[in-house]
Amino acid sequence: MSFFALLLAFLAEQIRPLPRNNTAHELARDFCRWAGHALDAGVAGYAVAGWLLVALVPSLLVWGIAALAWSVHPLFALLFHVLVLWFTLGFRQFSHYFTELQFALARGDVALARQHLQDWMRTADPAWSAEAMAVPEICRTAIEEGVVASHRNVYGVLFWYAILPGPSGAALYKLAGIAREEWGARTDAFGEVARRAFELLDWLPARMTAIGFAIVGNFEDALYGWRQRAAGWPDPQRGVVVESAAGALGVRLAPVRAQPEPAASGPDLAAPVTASAASELSAAETPDEPEAKLPDPTALHAAVGLLWRSVVLWMALLLLLSLASWAS
Repeated sequence: MSFFALLLAFLAEQIRPLPRNNTAHELARDFCRWAGHALDAGVAGYAVAGWLLVALVPSLLVWGIAALAWSVHPLFALLFHVLVLWFTLGFRQFSHYFTELQFALARGDVALARQHLQDWMRTADPAWSAEAMAVPEICRTAIEEGVVASHRNVYGVLFWYAILPGPSGAALYKLAGIAREEWGARTDAFGEVARRAFELLDWLPARMTAIGFAIVGNFEDALYGWRQRAAGWPDPQRGVVVESAAGALGVRLAPVRAQPEPAASGPDLAAPVTASAASELSAAETPDEPEAKLPDPTALHAAVGLLWRSVVLWMALLLLLSLASWAS
């Protein structure tokens, strides 16, 4: 039933995408804010209790409803699975930004591409700006955010849906992500608990996502990026996903490091470092790394293909597991 529930949920999302600011997610965010305020007693134990209240308890409730629906009729259980997955999966919540960016860059309208990227990024950070970004940086940012969003809204949800009973795993992963969004910026125990809990839940799914990118893309370079460059990211799980995708696509997705100011002024020394020069400098610093280029508009199209091939891969694996379960 898991495979058919996922297939129906994907079809439902393609036909009627779930809005980003939907009622269910807003209620979960409001519940997190309330718990973070009501249980804020300056004690770590209250932070743990708050996380269990906003993430684990609703997930157990989802599992109980799914079990009750199954006891009534399997069709009711299937419909409930599809409903939960529709609220937890979110491929279409960001994929249209990819499409709009591709169309804008294909027409050569860089200003419109910047606006689409800025609209996307401001859903998480209202102060984010894409002003004066060059085309390679627009493409790099879009691909990076796209693969991370795919992981957290599709692959991570799919992984925990397949692991835990009923749709409780999908609900747990999604609610843990919402708790991290609401509490992650806090410097107290609530912020620490939310970040660590999501990190633990995301550790294995991030590596499974990386393996998927390696299988459907450039295998050797994807594994190299995962093993050699991911640890340098502030968020290691994000690094695993992004660097494996970069290797699979054969592009450079890590931000170009700022170059130090020259010791003396002059026409050559004071000239800004271009994107191509920065890429050459980065390559010179690490000569043993696989050759990678800065992303261009064609890399956006390749990234969409990589994401969809990875979805098909894990759906096929889930189908094989379902067939094996039925056969036994």
